[in-house]
Amino acid sequence: MENVLPFEKLTMLPLLSPPESESRVPWTPRDIIWGLLAWLLLLVSLRLFKVLPLTIDVSLIIIFGEATLLLPTWYFTIYKYRANWGDLGLRTFNPLIMGLGCGFMILFFLFYVAYASILALFNLQTQPGLNLVFTKTAFPLALFFGGAVVAPFAEELFFRGFIFMGLRAKWGWKWATISSAGLFALVHLVPTSYLPIFFLGVILALLTQISDSIWPAIFIHMLNNGLALGVTYAQSTIGH
Repeated sequence: MENVLPFEKLTMLPLLSPPESESRVPWTPRDIIWGLLAWLLLLVSLRLFKVLPLTIDVSLIIIFGEATLLLPTWYFTIYKYRANWGDLGLRTFNPLIMGLGCGFMILFFLFYVAYASILALFNLQTQPGLNLVFTKTAFPLALFFGGAVVAPFAEELFFRGFIFMGLRAKWGWKWATISSAGLFALVHLVPTSYLPIFFLGVILALLTQISDSIWPAIFIHMLNNGLALGVTYAQSTIGH
């Protein structure tokens, strides 16, 4: 019997396999590099506002900061190549995929708990300072909206729709998964969170590959961020 890896068996299931007419996107790895550089330039430009005598609530910073991901995504796909939003993965999917996504998230939470427990032995946290984020805003609902709705949508459109699908067309889904997950982890700029965020990025890329849509990844990302922010808000409320 032919040797097949466990995950390859999973993707061979007819219900979970991507359609035979897998989309071939027009943008290239070079466009992705320029998109990343353009996004970093936008972030640097936003940080320059800190030198101005302006008081900007952290919730607005998060919303606008995440929204900057949409501009290079649009420019290097929709504008440059006349692609459509379906090419970026905003298309229908089999709803049963969400069951698989929830199963993946259970594995992720178990891994996260084990990883956080190991870090705690060295007095480290996966995301230090997260428990203070709600104390820095006057608009907790706006902060929750930015972190649990805007961020998942913008990040999935950029990392899974633009980067993963662009690299998949040139390098194949395996290298695209590793590359997009690695970039997803690196841009969060918290070394202790690199491993769990990379793991989450792999899960989101696999859901995109299996469903050929980024909507499952968006919904699972929303679930993850919503739970994290909900727990953080509860802790900050109890602490005060």
